[in-house]
Formats: sequence, C-alpha cells, structure tokens
Amino acid sequence: MFTQRHLQEHAERRVRAARANASPEPDRTAVTVVLRRFAPTTFAQSAVAYALDLPDTLGEPWLRAYTRTVFLSGNPDNLRTRFAFHHVSADGAMAWTLPENTGETPPLRRLLRLFPTAALPPLPAHIEIPPRAAALATPTARLDVVTTRVSLADYLVHVHHALAEAVLTGLIGTHTAVVLRHLPRLDPAEGPYATLRAVPDRDAPADRLRACAGVAVGGIPEPLGAAHGGSEGAPISTTPMKAHAAHDDGRSRAR
Repeated sequence: MFTQRHLQEHAERRVRAARANASPEPDRTAVTVVLRRFAPTTFAQSAVAYALDLPDTLGEPWLRAYTRTVFLSGNPDNLRTRFAFHHVSADGAMAWTLPENTGETPPLRRLLRLFPTAALPPLPAHIEIPPRAAALATPTARLDVVTTRVSLADYLVHVHHALAEAVLTGLIGTHTAVVLRHLPRLDPAEGPYATLRAVPDRDAPADRLRACAGVAVGGIPEPLGAAHGGSEGAPISTTPMKAHAAHDDGRSRAR
C-alpha cells in the first residue's frame, strides 16, 4: 500500500508542474467528450489517439489545466453538422472537441446532459493499445487502474486523465505499445510508477488520498487472466440518470 506521504508528494509535484509558467489567472481550459455508449477498449484507444493528435499549442494549456474534461451523453453522428470534433472513435460512438477556454459554457455543454453515473460494468482484465507507428525498438508503457469503489463516472475520469497526461508529458508516444490493466488496488511492488493519480478517498477521513491509476514505463507484464469480464466489456448506453455525473473538475482532485 502506498503511504500517504508518497501520494501527497505525487499530488504536490503535479500541482507545481501545472503552475510552472502559468498565468496567475485560473486556467479553465477543458475538453468535451460526447459518448453515445461506453466501450472500454474503444474509449482507451481513442483517448490515446486524441492526445497524440493534439498540437503543442493546445496540449500545453490543457495539461496546465490538469487535462480537465467534461463527459456528455449524446450521439456524435447527430452533432457533426453543428459542432466541430477533433477526433471521433472508429465506431462513431465517441467524439472529442479541441481544448477550449472561452470563459463561457460552450454551446455543446448547454445542449447535452452530463454522461450519467452508473456502477462500473464488467471490464476485460487488460486492454491493449497498439503503437500507432512501427519501430525497430518498441517502447512500452502500462496503465494500472483501480476498479474497486469506482463508479463508471470515476473510471472515465481516471483513465482519460492518466492516458492524456502520459501522452502530453512524453511517457506515451506514437511508437509506444500500452497495456491497461484493471486491478482491485495498486501495489507499489508493481512499480515504479512514473505518475500516480491520487484522489481524495471518499470512504476515509478527510485529507486521505487514494491511488486510483498509475503509469509505469519500460515493461509490460504478461496479460492477466479474464478476472473482471470479457474482451471488450459490456457497452453502456447513455440512459439519463440523476446522480454523480462524469466530469473531471480539475484541481478539486489531487493529482
């Protein structure tokens, strides 16, 4: 188990990185993702593809804003004539806007509801994200994600944040082969982790952090057995619900 001091150091290091060379005014740069349904493999692969395609001029301010992302429920096919998407998943079920900081609520967010929360559906034990381009020596990375005491809304934020930041900081590149593993908890013995996503533990006393995702580079373990479900996982459609919605609110969570 990670010590609270170790998690706090990771969170503070992320805050310092975000504030370096930043304006004293808070940066509200955010990305909007529209989902018709959730499928874990498509989501993870598309998150990496989206971040790889971002120009530095847009990726850097988004990184300073803690890769803030808002997940909305909708059908991208019905929105393409009115809104510009920078990336659309291969199945057309998920679409990403470019990072924007207009100071106002974008029209897309006024039109659609936040993606509903739900219990985490069955997930594959691991997801493979192949490199975009071949190389003689293929670098490797691994994303470990916690699946206990995590809702679907939490999962979207944890995975998207960890993958996007790994791309924007150079841990994952076009030649990198990535394996995402779903685990009940993160174990320091599985590291070292180059980055950790540490968030407040809702089930513990105030100020305690919990490690929910970690990126390790330089090695990929053998694929695990099917411990948490099938190969792609059960797709989740966007049936409206009231409760906690999928919305990464930036600095309100420790990184």
